[in-house]
Amino acid sequence: MNPDKFQQDFLRQVDAVQPLQQLFDLLPDVTFFMKDRRGRFIMRNRHGCEYCRVVSERELIGKTDYDFHPKDRADTYVKGDQQVMRTGVPILNAIEPAPEEAGSDRLVICSKVPVRNRQGKIIGIAGIHREVEGFRATPKSYGRLSEAVQHLHTHYARPLTTQQLAKIVGVSNSQFARRFQKLFNSTLRQYLLRIRIRAACRLLAKSDKNITEIALEIGFYDHAHFSRTFSRLMGIAPLAYRKQQQPA
Repeated sequence: MNPDKFQQDFLRQVDAVQPLQQLFDLLPDVTFFMKDRRGRFIMRNRHGCEYCRVVSERELIGKTDYDFHPKDRADTYVKGDQQVMRTGVPILNAIEPAPEEAGSDRLVICSKVPVRNRQGKIIGIAGIHREVEGFRATPKSYGRLSEAVQHLHTHYARPLTTQQLAKIVGVSNSQFARRFQKLFNSTLRQYLLRIRIRAACRLLAKSDKNITEIALEIGFYDHAHFSRTFSRLMGIAPLAYRKQQQPA
């Protein structure tokens, strides 16, 4: 069976958006949104509607962040949206101020991906953000935290330490470790391994590089360590995963 063809054949028969909307409505602390190139809302789940103080999604369709949020917050969101639509590169786990009244120090973790049409042209953006319960920070602090996380996603193949990232944020190693655990419910090492394994999945599916080449490219020291880690996190060996993704 060709997994890609199976998926495409199934999705042609259904309205794939409807079950996604229903599922996102059930998540109490996650906001889902989709916007067009001009930043106008196309979709937003129930929790997102609550943030915008509207009763239903229909009340915000065609409107923008500036219709619902303080200008400083809206400027931050729009800047990220435009970056993703301009470059086609997702923003993953960025740390932003919550979409509340000006002066609020609560944080959310936001991820955004480009939305493309069938011809591959970027026509909008989709994203989620989740609240970080009980976490407070000053604007300067959340900016540096976001910078550190972006550094982690950009340079995941390098040897990265808590000390390096703590220096970006301007806090002690222990403070950074506590904040990171609070934000992502994960240690830095666990988070870094997941990033590397996601990169490995892309390379296994899309390239013809051998396992050792992939291991070294994403930051592992040898084939064996990579294979053990991949198998533990994915529940399948790298070669078996490649066979699933690249059917004959």
